[in-house]
Amino acid sequence: MPMETGGAILHPISYQLKMARDWCIEILEICPAESVDVQLKAFNNTIRWQTGHILSVAERMLFHVPPSTGMLPSAFTKWFDSGSRPSDWVEQPPSLTELITMLRSQQKRILDIAPEEFDSILDAPYYGFSNYGEIAGFVIVHEAFHVGQIVAMMRA
Repeated sequence: MPMETGGAILHPISYQLKMARDWCIEILEICPAESVDVQLKAFNNTIRWQTGHILSVAERMLFHVPPSTGMLPSAFTKWFDSGSRPSDWVEQPPSLTELITMLRSQQKRILDIAPEEFDSILDAPYYGFSNYGEIAGFVIVHEAFHVGQIVAMMRA
């Protein structure tokens, strides 16, 4: 059942992707600048890392399945991939403001995904997923989890 948002009808998966990303951006826009790069003892990373990780995983999962249409610089992998950490950064990654701009730009591309794509069976499993809708579902859950981490960091 398509959902209406801003006059446009969205596929339910597109709607959930939009909702998760809107929440992410809303939280980041109220994040105090002095908190962005603070690594608290209770967490493995920082708010900036969490933000770049959300962006990086969504890009890899939604835009690197054939045909590849990924748009992020290759440095994102070393900055924001699972297992990476800010203490290992030798180059400065994008600022939170730049990352928010990238999240918005990526969201536009996400919302351009044709609804029928979510039913597409993949030629080969991708990270264990057999169709594009499963991948999108993972991206929604993943983003919500990491936004929860950001909220917890902001409250700590």
